[in-house]
Amino acid sequence: MTLSTTKIEILDAAQDIIQLRGYNGFSFADISQTVGIRKASIHHHFSSKAALGLAVIRRYREVFNRFLSEANSKGSTWIEKIHQYAKLYENTLLQNKLCLCGMLASDIETLPKILKKELREFFNDNVVWLSNVIKVQFKSMPDKHLHKIAWHIISSLQGGIMLARMQGQKEIFPSIWDALNLYLKNLK
Repeated sequence: MTLSTTKIEILDAAQDIIQLRGYNGFSFADISQTVGIRKASIHHHFSSKAALGLAVIRRYREVFNRFLSEANSKGSTWIEKIHQYAKLYENTLLQNKLCLCGMLASDIETLPKILKKELREFFNDNVVWLSNVIKVQFKSMPDKHLHKIAWHIISSLQGGIMLARMQGQKEIFPSIWDALNLYLKNLK
């Protein structure tokens, strides 16, 4: 199914605003102003803010998962794949944004239930992918330990872009990656 140009513009605007200000920091009025359409036109495509938020997360998750699938098919080493994963975060930081789902996670207590569910599924996708990448190198490592390492990677990268953006010092992120990379290379 092909999305209309207007629907894509609405999704793009919502994603940009959420990545800058969070779920509670945007409204249909913001989208209307950004896209240059009436609020009623947004309601034509999305019945509610939650419906729009859900569509944004699902699209982001689909793009993210497509990237992860492509990274798997490139035949890189496990550490190179994780570096490619880290580059996703770094590219987001270079756009002066935060990861959409990381930003939404900070709003978790106020999100509608359906958004919480989709957000958790996004992070679960990441844990599974990272665990599988690491398992290639450490075949006998228990799944529970692999998942802990995956969460360590995710939290380091999420925190790295958050702190780098907060401080206005993008060079913080590479230092986080360097420490994470050292940790990964010393795994046993």
